[in-house]
Amino acid sequence: MTKTTDELWQLMHDGLRAFIAKRVNDQGHVDDILQDVFVRVHRQMDTVSDPRRIVSWIYQVTRHTIIDHYRKPGRQREIPSGLSSELEALNEVHAISEMTRQGDATELRTELAGCLRPMIEQLSQDYRDAITLVEIEGLTQQAAAKHLGVSLSGMKSRVQRGRKQLKQMLDDCCLIELDRRGGMIAYHTRAAGCDSCVVPKGSDTTDKS
Repeated sequence: MTKTTDELWQLMHDGLRAFIAKRVNDQGHVDDILQDVFVRVHRQMDTVSDPRRIVSWIYQVTRHTIIDHYRKPGRQREIPSGLSSELEALNEVHAISEMTRQGDATELRTELAGCLRPMIEQLSQDYRDAITLVEIEGLTQQAAAKHLGVSLSGMKSRVQRGRKQLKQMLDDCCLIELDRRGGMIAYHTRAAGCDSCVVPKGSDTTDKS
């Protein structure tokens, strides 16, 4: 580990372990997931250009590591009640909101990132503000709660419900294919079209793969 990674480990170890423990049924896997998180952080930390986003980025890595844990063969049945839809929504929304923040120039990612913001605008103000702060600007839920003057539990509820509504909008608009790491590999615009995503003229369905 570099000195920076070692310092982050000491600073965030307990908080991340508690974060994982709340989302994993089998507590025997918590430390394994935590170790995997910090291996990924150590390998990828130099990809984060803005030091102010390190903490929120680490929590994003943690969320995706938990998703990978549940995607392993035989693990689907272990998903706690109510968490399956949250993980699925989180996976899709993060995949696209991350594109928006990073400004990826590829055609596929640019088009889908362009779909997300109009969908966010359709949310109620409470959900829209929560999703914008957490998913687009990269704040932690605690920081977002402080910014908006609401309780942490209230912010968590807004983010969770906002994600679910966004996922429903995405499902109504597009079929999105993700790889095992949560990266988007293709999307297919539904034949009925989508008010948020622009379908090329002369095409009822767009297939980007």
